[in-house]
Amino acid sequence: MSNPVLIKRFPSVWIALRYLFRRNNIYAALINWVSLLGLVLGVTILTVVTSVMNGFDQEIKGRLLGVVPHAFVERSLLSDDESEALIQTPGVVGVERLYQGEAMLSRPGVAQAVKIYGIQPEVGGGFIADSMVSGSLSLLKGAGIALGEPLVRLMGLSLGDPIILVFPAPTGSGVIPSVQRFRLVATFAVGADPDYQLAIIDIARVETLGISNAGTSGWRVTLADPLSVRSWTLPFEAPLRTWAEQFGELFRAIKIEKGIMFVLLILVVGIAAFNMLSGQALLVNDKRGDIAILSTMGAQRSAIVSVFLVQGLFVSSVGIALGLILGVTIASYADAIVLVLEAATGTNMIDGTYFSSVPSETNSRDLVVIALLSFGLCMAAVVRPTMLAARANPALELHSR
Repeated sequence: MSNPVLIKRFPSVWIALRYLFRRNNIYAALINWVSLLGLVLGVTILTVVTSVMNGFDQEIKGRLLGVVPHAFVERSLLSDDESEALIQTPGVVGVERLYQGEAMLSRPGVAQAVKIYGIQPEVGGGFIADSMVSGSLSLLKGAGIALGEPLVRLMGLSLGDPIILVFPAPTGSGVIPSVQRFRLVATFAVGADPDYQLAIIDIARVETLGISNAGTSGWRVTLADPLSVRSWTLPFEAPLRTWAEQFGELFRAIKIEKGIMFVLLILVVGIAAFNMLSGQALLVNDKRGDIAILSTMGAQRSAIVSVFLVQGLFVSSVGIALGLILGVTIASYADAIVLVLEAATGTNMIDGTYFSSVPSETNSRDLVVIALLSFGLCMAAVVRPTMLAARANPALELHSR
């Protein structure tokens, strides 16, 4: 700490570091290091929780948006010009025929409401192809049906079993049930609600049975960036539905929950900043004699203030940096850490969910926000006791000694 170059060029920094590492007041030093530890833990917790929530958010979006139509054009037929314009629209990566309806899946003693997707097995269904567990979409031709693996287990079904679907068929005198028979030929698992709520059949079967009016026939549009659907426009006039209309509330709720959690956890950093205020105030009170001596030697008030400001800046920067590094490291190995905790406690933290592991995604923008907010709280806590150091009366301080 006695580097001559540092003393000559940056005397405030040298004095600040000396006060930080060589304190006679053990209690003040303890408060200072405890506040540093609290800051590190606060930033670490905030980083880990934010990263894990980002991971779950992206995982849910990826699974749901991989199955539900990004956009659905409610028109059974498109002209050649409209089809070409739709395919050539920027951001569109796929267009295929799709029937959407609802039905009741029935089995003796069990009934389950399901969403019906009618696809062209030979050219469609790419959205679910990677999630197939057994069978294949090509087997849907005719009376085949594909269900989610969890739903199949829930209803005690197996491949080849007959399936009864009850469609609501509107007529001039009201709605009457239309009972249709299918055979289970394939199962899938996407790891989200569609596993319990989706049934996929051949769209040609829908037309053959004459149940098209029990749902809506149209065109499934797949976008390169599903999150840009709000700014995406159809190149012609037609009724259009997007995933945001169906799941927008869900993702808004997740966003609100993340925001509330962020605010609550930033309070942990605020508590650490409050501890820094106490430590800084004790330091100023402990060094009143030194402040008086520096003043009588000609030190400017700004130089005295900078000594304590540099110390607060050093503690804040080190605490935030260590917290971010530790937080990013823990977030990167969140799943492995959870496995260790589960082995130690004999519990399964994610049992009963769609997830087999704990996802985590560290966002650089979140890290910047965490760093800036934490630094702002720390500086707000440090400024007040630092300014008190400049108000000390050298004569009174020296006389009291």
